[in-house]
Amino acid sequence: MGIFYLAAKKRQITTVLNSKQLQKFLSRALVGIAPLFVGAGLCAAPLTWFPGPSLGTARSGAASTVSDGGDNLLIGGDSIVVEELAATNSYWTYQSPFLYSTVAPGAVGGGGMVIVYGGNNGTSSTSAVFSYSPSDGTTPLASMSVARSELGYAADRSGNAYALGGLDDSGQPLASAEYFNQDSSTWAAIASLPTALYDFPTVFDGANYIYTFGGFTDTSGTETATVLRYSINANTWTTLAPMPVAVAGSAATLGSDGNFYVVGGTSGGVTANLVQVYNAVSNAWVTSTPLPEGLTAAAMGTDSLGRLIVMGGIDTNGNDVSDVWRSQQLNVADIAPAFVSYPSVAAKYLAPYRASINASGNPQPTYVLVSGPTGMQVDTYSGVITWTPQGLSQVGAVSATIRATNYAGYADWSFTINVPNPPPATPTNLHLVSATETSVTIGWDPESPVVGPTTYRLFIPHPYHGPRGGGGVTYQLIGSTTSTSITISNLTPNSSYGYALNATAPGGTSGYASVGVQTLGPQPPANLRVTGITSRSISLAWDPSPGPAPVVRYEILGWIGGLFPTIEYGSNFTSTAATITGLTPGTYEEWTVRGYDAGGNVSGFASGVYAVNPVPSPASLSSGAPAAGGGFRFNVSEGGNSLQTVSIQASTDPADPNSWVQIGSLLPTTNPFSFTDTNASLFPMRFYRVVSP
Repeated sequence: MGIFYLAAKKRQITTVLNSKQLQKFLSRALVGIAPLFVGAGLCAAPLTWFPGPSLGTARSGAASTVSDGGDNLLIGGDSIVVEELAATNSYWTYQSPFLYSTVAPGAVGGGGMVIVYGGNNGTSSTSAVFSYSPSDGTTPLASMSVARSELGYAADRSGNAYALGGLDDSGQPLASAEYFNQDSSTWAAIASLPTALYDFPTVFDGANYIYTFGGFTDTSGTETATVLRYSINANTWTTLAPMPVAVAGSAATLGSDGNFYVVGGTSGGVTANLVQVYNAVSNAWVTSTPLPEGLTAAAMGTDSLGRLIVMGGIDTNGNDVSDVWRSQQLNVADIAPAFVSYPSVAAKYLAPYRASINASGNPQPTYVLVSGPTGMQVDTYSGVITWTPQGLSQVGAVSATIRATNYAGYADWSFTINVPNPPPATPTNLHLVSATETSVTIGWDPESPVVGPTTYRLFIPHPYHGPRGGGGVTYQLIGSTTSTSITISNLTPNSSYGYALNATAPGGTSGYASVGVQTLGPQPPANLRVTGITSRSISLAWDPSPGPAPVVRYEILGWIGGLFPTIEYGSNFTSTAATITGLTPGTYEEWTVRGYDAGGNVSGFASGVYAVNPVPSPASLSSGAPAAGGGFRFNVSEGGNSLQTVSIQASTDPADPNSWVQIGSLLPTTNPFSFTDTNASLFPMRFYRVVSP
């Protein structure tokens, strides 16, 4: 049965009824009409609706007629604009404006002019009549006998204009009818409608009859399903089979297939998109494919190619629209789709792809994407294909199938789009991974997989300067790899280097990324310290250089008395301790050390230490006493203004110079300090002295 759409105009709610719900709706709202919907055989041959060129402005309540050239023409309504559309054009053309525009007037064309009559001028219905010509302007004609708006209008074979029913200037429905004789330029009454009627479409059959479809019979807002036929020759009215659904505010036309088509309008106060089809020979109704949207107060006609055309109107939200809908050619047999133009098979990664596919056929085919990459879309009506390739799966050969379909059949077109790999980006995160004395390893982030197989090339950049301030950079290739790191060998220790890297892939070559690196040299010794000092010597010690470059010898340097230059006190120390002699008592000194590897590469300096060789001054002993454990403990006080290494000596016979033996040597950290002779218990008596070198 199809689908019947209604949308509540005030509530802006859309109600969708399937075939079973539609029958239930009709049985409640349209008693006596429901039997017409029983049986699928009552449906008309399907229509297919397509968007036509939009109006230049949204409008409703306009009258529709045909120009002498066969173009569809809109005049009146809520706009002074007069628009004309040739069936083969993709746009509307503007004629000179009609300045006496009214809402819901009548209009008939012929003889190079359009007769516009009645309508609502914004205050009330009017009886005014005008002759409009795009070239000659507007001329007043004899007025109708009564003011009318929302009237039924049509022209007979002689071009006489008919005004049927409508609302008078008091807003009351009219049953009276009249026609305008172009030869005498006068209006004359004809047989009145069987009942007052307004807001209904009227269609001339091209021979003798004028048909009216639905409308309102009074101001209660209840639509009627009544269909009337006026005989021009007999000046009589006949009631015909009612419409399946009562409507008012619909639009109607005689199709090129000989059927009458009534579209849209309101039913039960809601805006409908239904299409009702009347066959005058069988006096029977069927429903056909609904409009893509609900519309009322639209205009309708048939274009010169035999297509139905619905123009403007008010949508389900109560807004004027500029939409135009066209059917297939009703005077051409159904023809299955056949492709006549094909889409491009080349695309670019991350760039919008736009192509078209077109097929012939009747009805005009619609298009659907049967299969294709994610994100690809095809416009249902135009066949325009849009897509932006992205992701690894959308690089290379990408397949798609598009179907053109209509009621007569379908055709599929399968094609493959080639999406080349995009060019690689300039490498990122170029950094030093590791370094030795003679090599460095450089790493970087990989290119996106969509780039494809990638080779990375490493260069040494060589800037140059040309005349008059010009210049540039040349790049010396030194290596390449397909991985994300590379090692450069045979470098000079403790030296800086600059490199540039680019990427080459099927899609091209990237720009250059740069990095600066440095090889390792011997590392400075750590923890340099003073282990002993006298008035003329100093003892130093340090921890070995941490590597990784091995150090084979050390050099000691000193600054004596705070004066420059540096004095080398030895460069071939293989151990991590040394004593410097021959110094001057009372002198301030700074000492440091550095290492050399086997190749003669030198490290930086260790953190310096500072010292003053003390001026010799006798030390003294005091406060001797036995110590725990059998030893003998006494205090030592150094003389002079700085501490130095002292020798602790003992003897059992102080008169014998050769009897003194050293029992301790230390550089004290405090003054006075304590010393314990742990062997004192081995002697019946022992004497002590302190010697300051």
